[in-house]
Amino acid sequence: MKTISSIVPTLFVQAANAQQAAASGGGGPADPGFWARYGDKILVAVVTALIVLVFSETIKALLRRFGAWIEKRLASVGWRFEKRYLKALADQHRWLRLIGMYGRADLHPPRLREVYVSLRLAAGRGKEGSRLHWHQVLSEKNARVVILGPPGSGKSTLLSYQVLVLAGVVPHRLRGHLRRPLPLFGRLRELGSEGGPATILELMGRSSGLTSRPRGYFERRLKNGGCVVLLDGLDEVLDEDRQEKVKQQINGLVAEYPDNSFVVTCRVAGWRQQLAGYRTYEIERLADDDIHQFIGAWYREVLRREQVNLLGPAPDIDEVKRAEERAFAEAMERGESLWQALRDNEGLFRIARTPLILSLITLVHFYRVTDLPKGRATLYRQCLEILLDLWDRQDKRLRLAGPSLKEKVLVLGAIAFHFLQNDLLEAEKATVEQLVEPLLPQLQAEITASDLVDQIWKRSGVLVETAIGRYGFAHRALLDFLAADFLVEHEHDELLLEHVAEERWREVILIGIGRVPAGRAQSLVRALLDREGADSADLEIACLSAGEDVQLGDDLCTEIRHRLLTQLSAEQSTAGFGRLVTALMVADLDRAQQWMGEVLRGSDPGLRARVLGLLPGLGERHGKALLPLLVRLVSAADEPVQVRTGAAVALAAMRVEPGADVLRSLAAARRDPNLDVRRAATWAWCELGRFEELGLVKVPAGEFVMGSERGHFREQPRHQLYLAGYYIARFPVTVAQYQGFVDQSGHEVEHRGALRGVDDHPVVWVSWHDARAFAEWYGFSLPSEAEWEKAARGTEGLAYPWGDEWRDGLANTRELWQKGRAINKIFQPMRRGSGSTTPVGQLSPGGDSRYGCADMAGNVWEWTRSLWGEDWDEPEFEYPYNPADGREDEDAPPAVLRVLRGGSFFRSRSYASCVARDGADPGDRGGSFGLRVAVLFSLTSEASASASVPGP
Repeated sequence: MKTISSIVPTLFVQAANAQQAAASGGGGPADPGFWARYGDKILVAVVTALIVLVFSETIKALLRRFGAWIEKRLASVGWRFEKRYLKALADQHRWLRLIGMYGRADLHPPRLREVYVSLRLAAGRGKEGSRLHWHQVLSEKNARVVILGPPGSGKSTLLSYQVLVLAGVVPHRLRGHLRRPLPLFGRLRELGSEGGPATILELMGRSSGLTSRPRGYFERRLKNGGCVVLLDGLDEVLDEDRQEKVKQQINGLVAEYPDNSFVVTCRVAGWRQQLAGYRTYEIERLADDDIHQFIGAWYREVLRREQVNLLGPAPDIDEVKRAEERAFAEAMERGESLWQALRDNEGLFRIARTPLILSLITLVHFYRVTDLPKGRATLYRQCLEILLDLWDRQDKRLRLAGPSLKEKVLVLGAIAFHFLQNDLLEAEKATVEQLVEPLLPQLQAEITASDLVDQIWKRSGVLVETAIGRYGFAHRALLDFLAADFLVEHEHDELLLEHVAEERWREVILIGIGRVPAGRAQSLVRALLDREGADSADLEIACLSAGEDVQLGDDLCTEIRHRLLTQLSAEQSTAGFGRLVTALMVADLDRAQQWMGEVLRGSDPGLRARVLGLLPGLGERHGKALLPLLVRLVSAADEPVQVRTGAAVALAAMRVEPGADVLRSLAAARRDPNLDVRRAATWAWCELGRFEELGLVKVPAGEFVMGSERGHFREQPRHQLYLAGYYIARFPVTVAQYQGFVDQSGHEVEHRGALRGVDDHPVVWVSWHDARAFAEWYGFSLPSEAEWEKAARGTEGLAYPWGDEWRDGLANTRELWQKGRAINKIFQPMRRGSGSTTPVGQLSPGGDSRYGCADMAGNVWEWTRSLWGEDWDEPEFEYPYNPADGREDEDAPPAVLRVLRGGSFFRSRSYASCVARDGADPGDRGGSFGLRVAVLFSLTSEASASASVPGP
């Protein structure tokens, strides 16, 4: 092989000879002046190439070393780490730890994003009536927020869901709005514990589970700003000295890193304004639709987990799909069964307003499918029976010798009582075993303390391993119930009285009052009322106790009601007010009805609006007595808008049989100048069974299949979505209906083509703004694209309104006009290949959807209120569909495109499927752009008092 040193001289000689030959005219290129012009440049290029060739390995080595240095420097500041960190942190929060439904051995545990119900928050004191979705409290830069809630209200789950959103696992507009902030998470109870982190920075560093990270990474990120710090459980730092240190650390972080957002959760009763300058919000109790949604999602995800687990750790995707379809079909049936059973159980339905209680109810129904328990104490007892006994015997088919159910409850009660007395939430296994050891002689089964703890941990789910070798209860509520049960059985009432002022004991006292005999209960309730500085939380417990089927005596019950009503008139917190009213209804429905009537006849508009929102909780029998008052409030033009709308919505929720006076008041309100009043009255009109008069069909609350598995990327993925009940028009709006709107309202028609069509054909040449104006004039709305799609395809996820296969002649698309005269004769004579709108309902009933909606495939594109995004090629609002991410904002900037659905006569059948979606500028008008209206429970944020009065 020739070496570089031997080649270089030869090349130089050959180049020189070539240049000399070219100069003399021989042996060179055909052009004798070629080397004269280019020889020097060629020589320089050859020499340069040879130099690079000689030194290439050296240069490569230098570049490699430089690249390694750059990569090392980037790694030191967190390059590549952030991606690993976000994935690891999301993995810690991805799964929902349902009591009795989760263990570390699960192959495919329940997914939080599939079960989560979006919680609403009520502003704290000083912000009367302000209600927000959770993401709104984080939308401001550098937010300082405390989220309060009673036990089991979903505080921790809310933070876990926020982690998934901010890590990019759950698509949400908030992440883009905050410019992809870095989430930092920590459970405050772990701070300063034995072997735990000493600082919040160290706590957040450990939260992802990663064992190594770049030195100073989180400090640099906090210094740069744009992080969201999520700190869970301020009240779970039980020691006062530790809590003071935690407070100082949080304040120190805010002072040192002010350009970040901070969110802290705490129990309501545990909040004592520990953090100054924070805005406080209370988690609202779940509404009826939230309960319905949660039940369906819980059943769907738990049954999906069961079916998919049978397939092994890495199942085939098609097998998973088939398993999910089986699970979803069963979930729909069982979920609806529970929903109906819960509606029939008034006492349990009233307390099923927190995710925890609802989870326990669903667990009992899942395993027993018998009559639901009547009260909270019985519910907890039945859950423990399932977890400690029935689960083994029926679900796992185990026949193991061991302690009985009663003996297990005794052991767990002793552990729970020890935790309660010593302000513990978890302990080393050796400590737990020491608590169990003295109880072994009382057990009939021969078993060691270690084996008994292992058995309860591994098989029941009541005890969980919080860290290697450390145990706690699956939920704090189970600890409270078992501790209360232990105290009641051992008659330690003096301890309940001794700790009545301590937040840590509140739930224990409430459960204990519900389980002791009447005399003991009276003493406990009297202590609640007599303690110095008794607040609304104490009154709530006392009042709830009166409703726990405990005999407290007439005098004591009267005093409780009097004290509570006095507190209600002064309560400023929206969520606190709701809890107190609910407690009053639990204790005495007759007195609650009387008090509500007095408030509604009063003059405080804010208080009256609050009461109207809670009035349906009275139930039909007690609510009927207030019916004449509600009718008067709806009709009174001089009443505040919030009172009139609240009265209309209360009428709708009570589902009373509408008499002539009710219908007259609602009919008048539907012509009111204010949009909120019109919409509320229209909703009530429909809810009271008159929707068909408005040309509407009812789409009941529940889940449906949205999107496509293999369609266009804008239609993917296929997913389940829960929608509250609503009403939607059977037909698109016609030319005649639009003409009537223009005549009554004076609306300016921008394109005269809108009024030149045939009366019974869909109106076209309308913009999104035209469509919205028409809808609002009559108290309607435009449907969201999710509402449109459910009305079109039903709950089964059909490809077309009539089924999964295309059928000629059932939709007005381009194909209809290309089939020749045989088909065209059905409509109007037209030449082959052309097309136009057809009369609404012309293709009914064959082309109708399951709910009876016509023309949802073809004829005209229909505007929805949903947003597409500013870029048509890359829609900002993607799937899975999230109604709470801002995509249904009716007042978005005009540059944001709106979604159209349904295809048209001008397009082929591929655009007429139930999942096809398109976007257009809201100002666009087209010869195939029309609309369909809907009615839903959604009022505008501000009343339009200056609007002109609509016609009849």
